[in-house]
Order: sequence, then structure tokens, then C-alpha cells
Amino acid sequence: MIFILTAVLVICFGVICYVDFRWFIIPDAVNVMLLAAGLMFRLQQGWVETFTACAFALLVALLMWTIRQVHLRLTGRVGLGLGDVKLAGAAAVWFSPWMFPIFLFLASSLALVFLLIFNLARKDVQTQKIPFGPFLAGSLVVTWNLERLYGPFIGQIS
Repeated sequence: MIFILTAVLVICFGVICYVDFRWFIIPDAVNVMLLAAGLMFRLQQGWVETFTACAFALLVALLMWTIRQVHLRLTGRVGLGLGDVKLAGAAAVWFSPWMFPIFLFLASSLALVFLLIFNLARKDVQTQKIPFGPFLAGSLVVTWNLERLYGPFIGQIS
């Protein structure tokens, strides 16, 4: 089962990278597929863990939506798309709440490294839009695997 879930995760990551970099959208179908696969993963651990993961996913989506709204009101620009908000919520089902700071740190760090490299290659970076979805998806792959590999050593669910 883990092999199938990993394959779904990697395929979704590839689709998100391609579509978000090309058209600046994350298809709802990909977010639904990520959510469904994450729920399948959690159901293996029991109903309580699945319910907790769903509640946490809603909280993450609400947090990301709030960040989107605050940024929009402060700057007058949309800085975080709704696809990114939904992706973060779907991703939160895959890992424990304790891993969320690592997830967000990795996504932000990957985006900053990309921006640095992009800035070195092109000088008009201030006028370019940079999609955040590929970095959220990449962070999900890393965070989920980190928790599965090291979670038992630090007392978390494997």
C-alpha cells in the first residue's frame, strides 16, 4: 500500500509542478486525489487518527486562507492562490500536526532557493509571478517521508 501511496504522491507532485508553473493553477482534481490518498494512509492507522488528520487539515486550510486574505488586504494583490490553500489543506492529512512547521519551512525554503537561482538567471524577477504549489508539493513529499522514516525514533506514528 505504501508503494501505491508514494506513486500517487509523486505523480501528483509532477502534475502540480507542470500545471502550476505553466498556468499558475492547481487543478481541484489533483488536490482531491492527494486528499483521498492521504485519507487512505490515515485510515490504516485507525479512525481516531483519521478524524484528527481531517480536523488538522481544516485548520491548515483555514490558516492558509487567512494568510491569503491578510496579504490581499495589506497589499491589494493575491499572493497565495486558492489552489495553494487547498493543496496545503490536503497535504496536512499526510503528516502529523507536529510536522507542520517543517512542512511550511521546507516549502518556503525551496521557494526562496528557487527565487535566488531565478534572480541570478534573470534580472526582472520583481515582475514575475512565482507559483508556490510546486514547493508545497515538494515539501509534502519530503515531510511525509521524513515522518515515516524518523517518526518511530522520536515517538510519532510511523
